[in-house]
Amino acid sequence: MELRDRILEATEQAVRINGLSKTTTKEIARLANCSEGSLYNHFQSKEDLCLQVLKRHLQGFIAVLLKLPGYKGLRTVQENLKEVARAAVDYFHLSIMMTASLFTEPTFLARHRQGFQERNEGPHRANEVVASYIRAEQQLGRVNAVIMPRSAADLLLGACFQHAFHMQFSGEEESQDEREKFVHDILETLLQGISA
Repeated sequence: MELRDRILEATEQAVRINGLSKTTTKEIARLANCSEGSLYNHFQSKEDLCLQVLKRHLQGFIAVLLKLPGYKGLRTVQENLKEVARAAVDYFHLSIMMTASLFTEPTFLARHRQGFQERNEGPHRANEVVASYIRAEQQLGRVNAVIMPRSAADLLLGACFQHAFHMQFSGEEESQDEREKFVHDILETLLQGISA
């Protein structure tokens, strides 16, 4: 494993064990089996390290979201939204501890929020992509014309986030089959309301 990847793994491990505020670059370096100075050859700061861990988790979810507009009218709406829900639950499960840690550091959160605004990014973008897809399917007559696409997107992604939160909070280990059942059940319920 490359040193940069070891450092990212060590950062995530340290934050999960200690929380963001008590995680030090010294501890990260120890876990990564490198010198503290080596961290700064790859990352600007502890904050940068944490943001890079979050971005790494986000890549799979973003890849699914980027493909979603191209699925308009293809496959079934359920298949397309199932892919989104799977990726969302996986992303939220991996990132919830890191994300929650942001809220313990108000100045870090403020800088993170400002960076999102400057880059026109943020967690709401996922909901916008899903809403746009649902709106496009409405125009094709594959989704109920009277539903509100943004509300449907919020319900889907909100349920995925809450599920991941409950799993993390309870400390329960979830099998892939159990996660798949959650995705199936949430989509069955949502599609009862949005299907054409």
